[in-house]
Amino acid sequence: MDKVTSPYPAQDDKHIFTEGINYHDTGSDSIWGSEDHATVQALSITPIKGRWLNVCAGDGRFNVRLLEKADEVVAFDIDPSALSKLREVTREDLRKKLVLQTGNVTEHFPFEDSSFDGVFCTGTLHLFPETILRHITSEIDRVLRPHGKIILDYATDIKREFPDGSLYVVPGEPNPTLEEGMRLLKDCFPGYQTNVASSSVEPEEVVTPKHRYIFSSNFFLFTGQK
Repeated sequence: MDKVTSPYPAQDDKHIFTEGINYHDTGSDSIWGSEDHATVQALSITPIKGRWLNVCAGDGRFNVRLLEKADEVVAFDIDPSALSKLREVTREDLRKKLVLQTGNVTEHFPFEDSSFDGVFCTGTLHLFPETILRHITSEIDRVLRPHGKIILDYATDIKREFPDGSLYVVPGEPNPTLEEGMRLLKDCFPGYQTNVASSSVEPEEVVTPKHRYIFSSNFFLFTGQK
């Protein structure tokens, strides 16, 4: 993929929650802040090998950690600018294992059945209403090989506060409680051997070209094997 600078417009009514920005204007760090300890720990202890899919990969937070262990990582996202930045910030020695794929997760994934040894997705699933979430998780199940692994997170009890004290609410975001979110995701992966670990995101400033706010939430890390 060549360097892509054209912003991809958001369409909230179609569950396309892009930032509508040129990611190459955002620096080398992810616009979504630091990597949380719980996810870093899960990536460090999980046997990651073979071909992995990073769903809604964005501008690459955590992706290098996958590349360091997997044989190949397919970074899948609807925004070509985000994927273009992801490639640009990836170390040259790891780029040979990186594949970029654009696509809409609310539709059929552009991958064959049982084509991945693992699926990773962070910072995204909480945005979708239950019907869309169930579609995404069914597609994850479809493309995952028998005994394949999943590492997912799901944010709950979300609060985004602007500097003036007002709240930023993503239109249509379900924002369940921690217990409700856990029950829902477990129900989306029946028959999987799963482990759920809850944690919290301490208030952290998020700065994008569109917004500046303090983000905090509870979340749980959902890991398992098919």
